Amino acid sequence: MTLEPGGNSPPHVFGLEVVQNPYRSTADTGMAVLLRVTARSPADAAVPAPTSAGVVVLVDCSSSMSYPQSKITAAKQATRAAIDCIRDGSRFAIVAGTDTARMVYPARSSMAVASDSTRAAAKQAAGHLYASGGTAMGRWLRLADQLLRPYPELARHAILLTDGRNEHETPEQLEEVLTGCAGTFVCDARGIGEDWDHRQLLRITSVLRGTAEAIGQVDELVADFESIMDRAMDKQVPDLRIRLTTAAGVRVRSVRQETPTISDLTEHATVVDDRTTEFYTGSWAGDETRDFLVDLSIGYGSDGDRPPMEEEVRAARVDLLMAGERCAAPRPIVLRWTDDPVAPTRIEPVIAQRLGQEELGDAVTAGCDALEAGDRQTAEAQLGLAVGLAERLGNTEVLRRLVGLVEVTGDPDRPVRLKEDWTRSALLRVAISSVMVGDGESPWQARRKQPLPRQTPRSAEPAAGTGAADQACPCGRISPPGRARCEACRRPFGAPPADDGERR
Repeated sequence: MTLEPGGNSPPHVFGLEVVQNPYRSTADTGMAVLLRVTARSPADAAVPAPTSAGVVVLVDCSSSMSYPQSKITAAKQATRAAIDCIRDGSRFAIVAGTDTARMVYPARSSMAVASDSTRAAAKQAAGHLYASGGTAMGRWLRLADQLLRPYPELARHAILLTDGRNEHETPEQLEEVLTGCAGTFVCDARGIGEDWDHRQLLRITSVLRGTAEAIGQVDELVADFESIMDRAMDKQVPDLRIRLTTAAGVRVRSVRQETPTISDLTEHATVVDDRTTEFYTGSWAGDETRDFLVDLSIGYGSDGDRPPMEEEVRAARVDLLMAGERCAAPRPIVLRWTDDPVAPTRIEPVIAQRLGQEELGDAVTAGCDALEAGDRQTAEAQLGLAVGLAERLGNTEVLRRLVGLVEVTGDPDRPVRLKEDWTRSALLRVAISSVMVGDGESPWQARRKQPLPRQTPRSAEPAAGTGAADQACPCGRISPPGRARCEACRRPFGAPPADDGERR
């Protein structure tokens, strides 16, 4: 992989790799492509100096934070611990969030510069956090935006802690604020207790490119805040963007971050012109890797002419931009029209893995939603599906959390049973994991051991050296040897075709 430094030789280099099956039949209207982006510190930089950060800590101080009192006490302790992690020279602020947003430190709407004296003053001010009022997270985020926006050169970050629901503003008001904040700063959100809404936190972190987590015990909050702040201090790239420039007849349907968490980048993309779109990915550390799944709409023209067959053409170009400047060698997304019936059906294993993670997240969400609605039968069915998918994908974190809600029965007709003593805290921990990607063995490394896609049409012949044949599904797709289910439609191999004959 070629890595090229950016224009001003920053203390990091970027790499970009494109993984795809370029073969498409003239009946195909879409193509999935996976982008892997890597940020690395150069070999000659023993200890690269992190970019200065700007961090705002948003602490829920609504009335419910005093029931029990241990929540507001833990919030004070965690805020002090986070302040201790802020490096000299970074800018920071503390905000108390209720149905308004109130500056705690500094006293005015500004950012303090971290030093021994300002950290000590901020920790003393955090002792005056008190619980009284309602909850309007959009107002908290709007103040964070006002504080952070003047510092585009910083890796800008917010930490949001809440124990409740966003009840003192409308969903439309929150959405308006999120739209205004998108692309300015990253926000990590944490829910404590059992009365917050996981959907609201996941929405905030999806738009603002952060992480969401359920804090099960108040004594876990200090370590979590320290971890978030340490990661914020390690950020070296304030803003990295993916730019896609498409050829005629091609458009971008969606771009979704697949690792380390799943997040849709499409909604708040920046349209540069009719064929060029930029996608904000947030701030990056010096050593980090993320995968992005691109869904393209493809066509070969409306005049009915057949496209050139077996000829490689460029469908799009991928650029990485930092501060508006290219910071890695651009990569093409290629397209090759073919009459071969098999070549277009082959799905790259790493893409299949990422699609499986999306299916897992959908099952987790559906199961938790059904459980909250009192539909135990649907909840068991969806959470059972989630257990099976998590096992197949190696997502041990989701499996660990599912144990708090269900027990495995071994019965194929009812693979899991809801625990009678399940709690809402356990449900929230499972629900928030719907965007968490598995930490099991990734197919990426396995794919690297295999040759890249051939430049001639492929057939469903035995894989070299294995004696095993690719597996054909009635839906028309081909999956690698040894898979229990079709990588496209998820139908078990050997099962009868679906009555509707739907081809996915």
